[in-house]
Amino acid sequence: MPDLLTSNETVRNEELHRFAHDLKNRLGSLWQAAKLLHELPPGPEHAELLELAEKSYFSGARQVEDLLDGFGVPRGTEHAKIETVALLPLLERSVKSMGFRTTPKHQHYSLTVPPDLHVLADPRLLAQIIEALLSNASKFSADGAGISISAGTVDGMALLSVQDPGVGLSVQDLAGIFTRYVMLSSRSTGGESQARSTLARAKQWAELQGGSLKAQSAGSGQGSLFTLALPIA
Repeated sequence: MPDLLTSNETVRNEELHRFAHDLKNRLGSLWQAAKLLHELPPGPEHAELLELAEKSYFSGARQVEDLLDGFGVPRGTEHAKIETVALLPLLERSVKSMGFRTTPKHQHYSLTVPPDLHVLADPRLLAQIIEALLSNASKFSADGAGISISAGTVDGMALLSVQDPGVGLSVQDLAGIFTRYVMLSSRSTGGESQARSTLARAKQWAELQGGSLKAQSAGSGQGSLFTLALPIA
């Protein structure tokens, strides 16, 4: 048994050493990119350098996640306080809170949600899921886009859909959309961060509340549809 423990500790230490070495290299690249970005005027070289820095960040963050997965470290919220939640008022508050994203891009949301629809959910986690979906729809849709939010019921579940006419998702992007800190091929339309790591947490939160979160897209340039399912109250 002592030999096994020593062996496991050696493997762990080697993994941590490799991780620390790689992370330091990535941080060094980010630091150099940050210094150069201050010196370069706006233009193709500036955009290329920014993209390189962004890729380096995402790669490092993904490496952190892989390390934590390898050691079986749990992340995120592990408990949900389930109660009856009126869906429409929560959606209206979330739409209002997204004004800082939609107003500069002249976008608008349309709501088609029954006023008497109630779900069994944790209000705080549900609000975070909805805001993640609305933020994603805005970031990856063009100026003036209309984003559709609708809800209905099927087999004891409430289905909330957020549909946008934006950049869409390729087959490869769909496969990784709920992976933490994955670098997808689709790009935001207004220079916003490409980070979609919140969608990975949103899926985790949905499942924690007895529901699910799915993504659909007909392909690049064809918009996206996210569907959240939660138990009806």
